[in-house]
Amino acid sequence: MSLRMLAAALFTCSLLTALPTAVGEPAASAGVLGLRMLDLEGRNHQLGDSDSCRGVALVFLSPECPISNQYLPELNRIARQFAAAPVEFYGVVADPALGRDKVEAYRREFAIEFPLLFDTAGLLAGVCKPTHVPEAFVFDSRGGLAYRGRIDDQFASVGRRREQARERNLFDALTAVVAGQQPTPVRTEPVGCKLQPFAQPATVTYARHIAPILYARCVGCHRPGEVAPFPLVSYEDAAKRAEFLAEVTGARLMPPWHARPEVGHFRGDRRLSDREIELIAAWAKAEAPRGDEADLPRLPQFTEGWQLGKPDLVLAMEQEFHVPADGPDSFRFFVIPIDIPEDKVVRAVEFRPGNPRVVHHAILYLDASGMARKRDLEDPEPGYEGFLTGGFQPSGTLGFWAPGYTPRFLPAGIGQHLKQGSDLAMQLHYHPSGKAETDRSQVGVYFADKPVEKFVSGLALIDFKVDIPPGEAGHKMQYSFTTPVDLELLDVTPHMHMIGTEMKVVATRPDGAQVPLVWSKWNFNWQEQYLYREPVKLPAGTRFDLEAWYDNSAANPYNPNQPPARVRFGEMTTDEMCICAFRLIGDPDAGNRDALKKALRKSMQDQLSDPAVMLQVMQVIARGTPQGEKPNVRDLISSAGAASRDDDKPAKPAQPDADK
Repeated sequence: MSLRMLAAALFTCSLLTALPTAVGEPAASAGVLGLRMLDLEGRNHQLGDSDSCRGVALVFLSPECPISNQYLPELNRIARQFAAAPVEFYGVVADPALGRDKVEAYRREFAIEFPLLFDTAGLLAGVCKPTHVPEAFVFDSRGGLAYRGRIDDQFASVGRRREQARERNLFDALTAVVAGQQPTPVRTEPVGCKLQPFAQPATVTYARHIAPILYARCVGCHRPGEVAPFPLVSYEDAAKRAEFLAEVTGARLMPPWHARPEVGHFRGDRRLSDREIELIAAWAKAEAPRGDEADLPRLPQFTEGWQLGKPDLVLAMEQEFHVPADGPDSFRFFVIPIDIPEDKVVRAVEFRPGNPRVVHHAILYLDASGMARKRDLEDPEPGYEGFLTGGFQPSGTLGFWAPGYTPRFLPAGIGQHLKQGSDLAMQLHYHPSGKAETDRSQVGVYFADKPVEKFVSGLALIDFKVDIPPGEAGHKMQYSFTTPVDLELLDVTPHMHMIGTEMKVVATRPDGAQVPLVWSKWNFNWQEQYLYREPVKLPAGTRFDLEAWYDNSAANPYNPNQPPARVRFGEMTTDEMCICAFRLIGDPDAGNRDALKKALRKSMQDQLSDPAVMLQVMQVIARGTPQGEKPNVRDLISSAGAASRDDDKPAKPAQPDADK
């Protein structure tokens, strides 16, 4: 067996996974970006989370203000003008005296074309604190308030209207934000109807305050047929769990999101705002009043089955695999031919576990050699057992899945190459559930519909020196790596096993400036790939410093060993890992790629110079070596850094059919 690409294997194991600024720097008004709100039609919006979003516009309105109503044709025009631009445009109604039926009638009567958010809980009003309607707020890509004030200067004051506006302030502010510039002016005085400060409701009800939160935040998972253990789609579902909901949201256990808020700006942030947590607590304390049914929002419409929509290609296991009730974990490869007429460019991959109770993770290797298919034919059962790369040299990967992973399309202009004639060699890690189970998992592949400019590659920081004494509650590991080439980071994926508790990674630029990249609590049962809101650019000479903490004490309920035992590096659930993986935008050129591989190889050699580390790694390698072959650590060292690219990447970027 060739053990080249072990670094790539470990990297993919870890892949459970423009105003560039320091990732950890707090942004002004950061409470707007990331909020999830339903519009009146039941569509779920996470503000600022759309692909390549450069800004968010919120315009506070009221059906009871004539000046607000007179601006609706102009607001429709602005929304149309920016429909294809990387900005999001919303209207907001935040009047606690208005019912949902009146706001819906208002939207229909005035033919409002942009999403209209009914802010019944005052989530947006509490952050923006508008004084008038209409009043516009424009936020940049990091949540900073770029502009606040009037839509234009057509109204000099209440009752004094010009024939035509001389300044289009909202339009100009959006134009500036799209261009990555600061609007001028940044603030104007709004003209319209005075808006009273948003008052706290005397009674928090399910229909008006809690259902909008649960529909926007929770029912994506908490509905029949999805991963959550119980539904939250009705009043009855929520009311009988009101105290429990207050407890888990107050402790920030749910919705699950483990990255610290002060480190990193990530898309898809699931954290509730303080205001949402307070409302749930108040509702539970008041014994969960139902409220007026007329205030209920529409239940969101979800895409059933594939989260990203119908795939262009579905790759499925040919047969069910039977998982026994107990016994050791199983690492099994299932080989699926990829039937495509020519090379393709992939924008997204979605893995759907056939049985989430037993599928711990999936690694989606690519094999262009036919070796995985040969090994599969030698095993009479579906698939074949194998660790690491499964007895073949991967030509690349399509990604990874673990509980908590959310599929996403790559940003515009970025893709991943898929070579014609490749097989998908899908390694599934099965963990027995206590009863006999079956699984038939599948993978959906989404191709680019237009040419891409850049391809993704990868970088993995791997510390093999895992040796955690039994009983130690705060074991700390440290690892450093200095990149010899410029890098642009797309996302970050920490990876540990059962007794990991936290991981922190900081980059220090050559000038000494620090860029916090991630600081995440660790939960083995809900693993995340954190997508940066803006790619992080790091120059050559930047040092990555990784710190990881482990709890190997008897008090740790996740500790698989009772009493605690010494834990070392390995692939089994009861072993441990210390890995942080990054996807990179743009494959380095040949010279830079060789320099990066050399630096990673040197890092591995330094670690394997310790005989104990060498022995442990050799034992892991031996598990995945076919009978009759000898593990070869020289291949391991010589191939270190292979994870920095996919070997099937074309010399000239492949493009999709022009007529697709």
